[in-house]
Amino acid sequence: MGDAAALAWPGAVAVRLLILAGLGLVVGCGPDIEALRFADLEGARAVFLENIEAIQTRDKERYLSHYLDTSDLVAASPEGIVLGYASLAAARRASDEWPDSLVATEPTLVWLAPGVVYGAYRYAVRQWGAMSTGWSERVLVKTGAGWKIAVTSVLPATP
Repeated sequence: MGDAAALAWPGAVAVRLLILAGLGLVVGCGPDIEALRFADLEGARAVFLENIEAIQTRDKERYLSHYLDTSDLVAASPEGIVLGYASLAAARRASDEWPDSLVATEPTLVWLAPGVVYGAYRYAVRQWGAMSTGWSERVLVKTGAGWKIAVTSVLPATP
């Protein structure tokens, strides 16, 4: 994605605002910032792995429970961008299609700011007899209801 396209991506504004808000909090955190960073990464990792497991076990409601229930949720794929939890949930609930298998690498997590973690993992999916690979990304935010996925994207590998 070029610089202009990245700036036009609807989720980019939300992510930039979350990062700026978090950076303001980092300045006032003092010496406990490493403990906060560690706790955030561990909390986000747990939800990230639970989300992958929900895909592997084909558990729709558990899968959906990891997403931020807001109209600002961003789900990006080669087919386009879906905005809002309601759209994502309706599409997931209307479909019984799941990968036949999903192999995911350990996610790489990056602490962006207090309560904001970026994660990505490489995947291999077998569906309908065909194998595909690529990257999946998430931006997770800490809420009063725990860690939730605010942005999700799928980046298929190019041949």
